[in-house]
Amino acid sequence: MPKVLITSRLFGRSTPEGYELLEREGIEVRREQDHPGDWTEEELIEALRGFQGMILGADEPITRRVLSALPELKVLSRHGVGYDNIDLQAATERGVVVAITPGANDDAVADLAMGLMISVARHIPYFDRFMREGGFWMKRPGWDVHGRTLGLIGLGRIGKSVARRARGFEMEILAYDQVKDEEFAARYGITYRPLEEVLSRSDFVSIHLPSSPQTRKFIGERELRMMKPSAFLINTSRGTVVDEAALVQALKEGWIAGAGLDVLEKEPPAKDHPLFSMDNVVLTPHIGGASLGAMRAMTLDSATNAIRVLRGQRPSGMANPEVWKRFLGKEPSP
Repeated sequence: MPKVLITSRLFGRSTPEGYELLEREGIEVRREQDHPGDWTEEELIEALRGFQGMILGADEPITRRVLSALPELKVLSRHGVGYDNIDLQAATERGVVVAITPGANDDAVADLAMGLMISVARHIPYFDRFMREGGFWMKRPGWDVHGRTLGLIGLGRIGKSVARRARGFEMEILAYDQVKDEEFAARYGITYRPLEEVLSRSDFVSIHLPSSPQTRKFIGERELRMMKPSAFLINTSRGTVVDEAALVQALKEGWIAGAGLDVLEKEPPAKDHPLFSMDNVVLTPHIGGASLGAMRAMTLDSATNAIRVLRGQRPSGMANPEVWKRFLGKEPSP
């Protein structure tokens, strides 16, 4: 009987169907979803001994050392899309499939990106606190969202979902992406422009980039200084994409008007993080994909992916598709 360890904190939170799928398949399931603090390599090695599969979140450190100690492991199934906590090269070398759930949370993340735009532009959290403290008669004008210019840094699945919503706000949409989908852009009235122009013209800049060595601190001091003093930066992708020290300086010195952030460089952040004291910043704790619908989809997709790999079938989403022949034993390991 194959065994799967579940460490994702969100797996099954909105539906028990994922557990039921695994159990119907005859898979032995062990849950370690409320692990106190961060997982260490030693803890993961000990917990995964004798297991063929793992359904994991975004913060378990699946390093080369961890993978080398687990010869029985066949599949790492992410409850989500990002996999920067997994040494992908090491997994591929060892013939371990890294499965992901593309598309499961696109709409949820896009909804939050729009929500952050509106919240920070119209000071919604500030006024909520103001009223709870007994205030009422105070007018602090906010910025318009309707009819403004939106710049999308990355026009992949989530960027496109944001663009569809922005059309309802009659926004002008600019986009920067190295891979262009001209048909989609034409359908939704999106103009591809160089990065510098997207930054300098947009009233809202929304980032939708994966975490990689190429995108680390992609938005830094140079890019922030290109933005309008009245512009807002929205990030629902990965915290490492933005140079956080430069962003703090930009917010303090008024290079930009504000920011809406669902992700930070270090999660959870230090309790004295300077962003906590800024009224022109709206923060959420990496909840972009945490809607009921998205969590159900990710739970079912991650369970199904684990099941398919353990059956010897290709999963619906793979971060390392080149591993498949090796997994099937048709290509030797290095």
